[in-house]
Amino acid sequence: MTKRLIAALWFGSGLFIVIAAAAIFRAAGPDAIGVVLTRWHYIALLAPLALIFFEWRKQRGRMVVLLFIAILVAAFESFLDVRLAAMRRDSSVPISSLSRNSPVRRRFGMMHAFSTTLLLLDVIAAAAVIAADREK
Repeated sequence: MTKRLIAALWFGSGLFIVIAAAAIFRAAGPDAIGVVLTRWHYIALLAPLALIFFEWRKQRGRMVVLLFIAILVAAFESFLDVRLAAMRRDSSVPISSLSRNSPVRRRFGMMHAFSTTLLLLDVIAAAAVIAADREK
């Protein structure tokens, strides 16, 4: 029961961010979504870490590998989001007001796209953990 609750919290919070991120960004700006993502990173790191201990005891190797990969994805996603926030903070003008050909804007765009992809992979990993849990 505890495992399912942790996995559901992990999946549900990630899915919420995937669905609501654009609306939060439009309504409140990049700082608001940054605050939401900061909380998400705690969940994305701690939930699979907690679940890995449950699975380690049961010696379910595939599940442990999946959870370990999810932890790595979440850690790299967290690192990228910190770098993106630093780029926004250090820029004298909003990133969106920079020229499309600006190296800073292009690098920001590539990092943002990669971060978004990692978020989606993390949500897919959470869904895979829920689907693979056959314990009744």
